[in-house]
Amino acid sequence: MEDIVNEVISPEDIMKFEAKYKKEEALGEVDNITAFEYAWCLVRSKYKNDWKKGVEILERLYHHGDKHAKRDYIFYISVAHYKLKNYEEALKFCHAILHVEPQNHQAKDLEKLIKKTEKKEAVTGMAVVGGASLVVGVGVAAIGAIVAAVAATRK
Repeated sequence: MEDIVNEVISPEDIMKFEAKYKKEEALGEVDNITAFEYAWCLVRSKYKNDWKKGVEILERLYHHGDKHAKRDYIFYISVAHYKLKNYEEALKFCHAILHVEPQNHQAKDLEKLIKKTEKKEAVTGMAVVGGASLVVGVGVAAIGAIVAAVAATRK
């Protein structure tokens, strides 16, 4: 699953699919396949703004696109939210797939990855907070010692 969420597409490929999308958009109607291909490229980009734009297109497709492709739309929305570190949203979309397809291995694997990443980031966050607290505590103790030393020399 990490291969899927970490896959990065070349900027040239994104531009190729974007050009096709924009051309159809200018003509007044974007084919669902063209929109999906472009959104899929955006989700695999290395840029956060592309991930967000990919989510917008995929959500539009979910509501107005091919009924039979809804699972794919939801899956890549979940991947994009994972990359955006919107873990609750990513899990919500994973659970939507699993509600309909309880044995869907991709959704199960993505769900495990999201939960593992959440747990890892929570532990890292606690370590950072703990380290910062220690630094503040040592700093306060040092200031206290300096004040006490200065007070002792004035007596």
